[in-house]
Amino acid sequence: MTTDVNKAIQELLFEKTAVIVPGLGGFTSMPGSATVDYVQDVITPPTSKLEFNPNLVLNDGILVQYLQKHNISTYQEAEGMVERYVNTVRDTLERREIYEIPKVGRLYQDYEQKIRFMPEGTNFNADSFGLPTIDFQPLVREKPKVAPPMPKPTVAESLFEPAEVAAIKVDESPASLTMKVLPWAVLLLAILIALSLYNIFGGQRQKPIAEVPERVNVKPSLPEESGANKQIETSPTEDNPSVTQEAEKSTPPASKPEATIPDGADTEQDSFEPTKDKLYMVVHSFGVKNNATKFAQTLTEDGYATQTKRAGKLYRVGVTFAYNSQSDIEKMRKELATKYKAGPKTEKELEEMGQ
Repeated sequence: MTTDVNKAIQELLFEKTAVIVPGLGGFTSMPGSATVDYVQDVITPPTSKLEFNPNLVLNDGILVQYLQKHNISTYQEAEGMVERYVNTVRDTLERREIYEIPKVGRLYQDYEQKIRFMPEGTNFNADSFGLPTIDFQPLVREKPKVAPPMPKPTVAESLFEPAEVAAIKVDESPASLTMKVLPWAVLLLAILIALSLYNIFGGQRQKPIAEVPERVNVKPSLPEESGANKQIETSPTEDNPSVTQEAEKSTPPASKPEATIPDGADTEQDSFEPTKDKLYMVVHSFGVKNNATKFAQTLTEDGYATQTKRAGKLYRVGVTFAYNSQSDIEKMRKELATKYKAGPKTEKELEEMGQ
């Protein structure tokens, strides 16, 4: 009877991933991939890893039904066969002996009274069953042998060689290579010298283009009675620091009355747009300089004239733009507020708010 149960466990492991022996435990098989052993030079086909779990003691009926079918007995007789089998195995383990299940493995009991299992090594994977292990030998590639360099012939040896061979060897000498490269080197040096002379003497003929200073339209003052040249200076602002304007007025004759300059007259011709004024509007204020720098870069990429100023511990980031009327200022304010989710304000408005 014991032999029938062992055989039934072995045969069921080819069909089932788990075979439970009620009251003893369960044998489980997990599919594994092929392995390569580079130490023993062996390739093992895919096999199922067999393990024993002593906690699987509930009767699932698979083992009993298999014994009932192949032994042509009743269900109760098959259960009795399993119970006697379990008692035999436990008695053997309690005597500190090893119980062997042919082609499956060995069961034994350790010092903690726990059942341990050593698999036999049978391949229970039906897809790769019967495939043998393959021995292999790695291929070793030999490096090509490099011929040692030929020694240079002496003067005496070259004299006894044919004239053609001696001429070829003379052409391959370092001196011949130098003669081939020398003309190109001289040509390259001449080009570099010509470029240097052009940069030194030709660059001086080009007159530097003077930068047109930014000017602000201001109301000029009346000339003084002495007729001396009057220098009109505008007070520096945050947008245009140290902006100065010069206006020269000649002294009128004593016999003629002094000419009066009407209010709002422009005494200078600005190269930009003389009818427009400039205004700096703050979009956001930051306490961290890196955040202010990133936002200023965003404004610049969007096409605005960006300007960053520091006010106390804050960094104000805004745009500078030209305007004709208050409607232009409000239009720019609405555009910046919608685009950057902010409340843009001028510096004057910030000062009135105490910020």
